[in-house]
Amino acid sequence: MPSLEEVTGSLDQIMGVKAVWGRSSEPVMCFGSRGDEAKKNAAHFQQARATAERAIERPYLITIGGGAEVGAELRGRVLELVRVTGVFGETKAFVRDPDLMARLAQWPVSVVLSEVYRIEGEPLLIEDLGFADKNILNNAYDGVRRDEAYMAQLWEALRDHEVTRRWEVLPLPGFRDPGKVEMYGSLYPNVPAGSAEGQKVLKLMRQAERDRDLAKAVKELNRARNGGKIVCEGCDFSDESGALFDAHHRDPLGKGPRWSKPESFAVLCPTCHRWCHCKAVDVLQPLAIPVLRAARFTA
Repeated sequence: MPSLEEVTGSLDQIMGVKAVWGRSSEPVMCFGSRGDEAKKNAAHFQQARATAERAIERPYLITIGGGAEVGAELRGRVLELVRVTGVFGETKAFVRDPDLMARLAQWPVSVVLSEVYRIEGEPLLIEDLGFADKNILNNAYDGVRRDEAYMAQLWEALRDHEVTRRWEVLPLPGFRDPGKVEMYGSLYPNVPAGSAEGQKVLKLMRQAERDRDLAKAVKELNRARNGGKIVCEGCDFSDESGALFDAHHRDPLGKGPRWSKPESFAVLCPTCHRWCHCKAVDVLQPLAIPVLRAARFTA
């Protein structure tokens, strides 16, 4: 598992901390309104917009259990590292679970997350990390706080701590990180009922850059774990030749630029790789590996 420093790169990439009442179940971070929710004025979106703007330069955020809604078992625990995009809007545009949406009614605006990591062990601020108190959370209950002294202390305590990508927190359907600040009213743009087709045009193609060396390294790590052979993580097909396998992006590159790590990939045979994408409901949300394995072995 990578360390927190390996994922973020440096303290400069972390915008601050946020008090939360629980672990992430949807890829959003929610905030209260500072304005007129009915009129949806600028102040209504203030907290979410400010967080989206800060995410362009410092995309990572550390969540800590705190606030009136948090249970005793999570209070003061450092829970997750999340990567924030520049997309913000009303919470109801992003949250799919109606029960969760009802609980989030008091936090009507949100930013969209692209990655969620569990901080292993979920250490307690005071008992495990050596903080004298929980003052790092002052003013972090409805916003993001970055006190430089506290953040330096938190960084030294957590930089070597292992983190695990939470692949079960599914991305929003069809979401692509625009790499800039944008307000979304819905994830689903209007599509015209009809359009002209057949006209021949010259197009300039832009292709997402892929790191072939990283893909090769992922396969070699798989080989090292499996006694000299590469094994498909979907169906267990094995062979010594790396040419028979693909390095599958768990998060498709179509979602936007990101810093990929070996943990971002699964090694699949071509059939499982295509199954993973073609059997998925959303082109930007391939089947999770446990779901793929269940489907392949059933088939």
